Amino acid sequence: MGVQWGKLVADLSQVDRAASDGFDFVQPGSDLVSTLVDDQFLARRGSRRSGRIPFVVCEVPLPSDVRVTQKGFNLYVWTEHLKNLMHRIAEQGCRKLVWSNGRARVLPPEGEVSAFKEQVLQFLFMLCELAGSYEITVLVEPLGSRRTNFLNTMTELRDFFPRVGKQNLSALISLRELGSIGLSLTDLPRYRELIGHVQMENPLTVGGPRICPRPNDGHDYRPFVAGLKAIGYSEGISLPFDADQVALAYCRQLWAE
Repeated sequence: MGVQWGKLVADLSQVDRAASDGFDFVQPGSDLVSTLVDDQFLARRGSRRSGRIPFVVCEVPLPSDVRVTQKGFNLYVWTEHLKNLMHRIAEQGCRKLVWSNGRARVLPPEGEVSAFKEQVLQFLFMLCELAGSYEITVLVEPLGSRRTNFLNTMTELRDFFPRVGKQNLSALISLRELGSIGLSLTDLPRYRELIGHVQMENPLTVGGPRICPRPNDGHDYRPFVAGLKAIGYSEGISLPFDADQVALAYCRQLWAE
């Protein structure tokens, strides 16, 4: 049982390098996603689209300051915005759409919050509806309390997803965030049906830039890899921005053991 390996990329210059390094796909950072749907970019890429490495995993193309849990959030406006962009990211190979902006779902610290949770539900329903038309899965990343105060754990996602009522809704988990979301390796079998994508990085670097796994970097990745294989995980795994051919070979070796 194998997996596809991808790399996070911050700009277009890194895309061709990822292809030459042997990656199966790239995962553009949030700032780059807006470039992917730009008319000039699409014109430049043109007929070369089918011959280049696909942008399989993309961030939801919303401005970073949009707050879904803000009073007065206009779902209609952002539905039209996303509807106009969804086919474009699909053309670039997107099959997974990540919502990992913790600030976008922060609940007010005081007062009634049920209405704001309902806004998140409606937003995810809309997002899944649009994405489903292009066979794209929506991924929500549970985030620790440093980054948000809603949908912090896999248990919360498991309880919330049925309320959305869409089949193309899954979770993304990140190795370095496991501690902050209270997820142990022994818990993975409980959530095997929820996990739709994985990011793997050195977990000793929490709070700083994501660093790619490398030999002798001070962490043993084998238990995490073994945990994924034990639950039959066969989706993609994304490596951080600094990943290269050597790091990719090391991670593939870990999976093959």
